[in-house]
Amino acid sequence: MQKTPTGILYSATDLVNFLECEHLTSLDIQNLEVWMQKAEDDEQAKLIQDKGTDHESVYRDSLREQHASFTDISAVGNDRTARHQATLQAMQDGIEIIFQATFLKDEFLGYADFLRRVDA
Repeated sequence: MQKTPTGILYSATDLVNFLECEHLTSLDIQNLEVWMQKAEDDEQAKLIQDKGTDHESVYRDSLREQHASFTDISAVGNDRTARHQATLQAMQDGIEIIFQATFLKDEFLGYADFLRRVDA
């Protein structure tokens, strides 16, 4: 969940969390108003995160080499509206691989690590 000047944005993770644990959702809502300190990641969590980041980087580079057109939406910056517009433009332009695609519709926000265009 993210609080914005116009309301709250919900992600797919927020919906799954609600289905799994209503208490978690109530804590997420509370955290929107009063920041709750989270536990620091331990060494194992950091190792897993680093391995995941490394894997994603290698995969991204291989896709960039294999496809004629590739765009990285994260290069647009942190503004989610600009990232959403850049994602839509890349899709309309027929870009084969879109990295870090951003989707924004009403109160829903979503990210995709990789989008691959398929001819259908």
